[in-house]
Amino acid sequence: MPATKSDKFGISAAITTPFTHTGAIDVDLLCQHAKSLLAQGCVSFTLGGTTGEGPHLSRDEKFAAHKALLASGIEPDQIIVGVIESALGDAISAAKTADALGSKYILVTPPYYFKGSSDFGQIAWFRQFLDAISDTQLQVILYHIPQVTAAPVGPDMIAALIESHPDRIAGVKDSSGDWDNAKILIDRFSDRHILIGDERILGPAIALGGSGAISGVANFAPELLVPLLDGATPDSRLVPLVNALLKLPVTPAVKALVGHTTDCTQWSHVRAPLVELTQEQYEWITNSYDTLFVTGND
Repeated sequence: MPATKSDKFGISAAITTPFTHTGAIDVDLLCQHAKSLLAQGCVSFTLGGTTGEGPHLSRDEKFAAHKALLASGIEPDQIIVGVIESALGDAISAAKTADALGSKYILVTPPYYFKGSSDFGQIAWFRQFLDAISDTQLQVILYHIPQVTAAPVGPDMIAALIESHPDRIAGVKDSSGDWDNAKILIDRFSDRHILIGDERILGPAIALGGSGAISGVANFAPELLVPLLDGATPDSRLVPLVNALLKLPVTPAVKALVGHTTDCTQWSHVRAPLVELTQEQYEWITNSYDTLFVTGND
């Protein structure tokens, strides 16, 4: 059965990963956070993606976290698994683990270590990957985040993969922030889920036929995003909020705001090579948030 779009995908939180002071995943806090996001209107969350520091988590850690989330009562199909691997075997193994644990969707980057790889080579890698998971129930969301991977997933590559594996490609997450690219994807692949990573363009993308988002902002402000699915006018505070985040290292800044909004200092910890915000940066981003949301600018 083709992996075509039947309805909105919804808001999936690109869930950030809490660590203890020793650097281990704080599984209890992760489960608590995940349940809170689902209760606030997120239909799912994406585990081990960019905001979740997925490339810096071992396979054993991700497996243990996934199992703990399920044991806490979260439904298997509410957990999207980030597959950010350059080694084909590791990507296949991660996908099959996700399938065994009941996930429906996986978010997959292209291999990204060797820069300047041709589309031909990237397509060959993806087709080998897709062939290898043909015995699973997984649906693949292709992950376009060229500012991080330096490996774009362009429209022609997407079309080639849909042509060869029409039943496996559910859609694309576009985290480029390029509005023209988002419009092309929505128009050209109207039967697939086009998900937006840059929340500043989510409202206009939904209006054109986009399906939803996998969003870092959803970690602390899902209420700004969920109404957009029904055509609400974007909250005027959303763009300045995202602009503020982008002036800092984004993942530590997101974690700072999760901690700030939940009054939990545990969220400040990140895993090297990322570093925690400086006190000056922390005060700037939290003050920016408070100016928008706490001091009467409703």
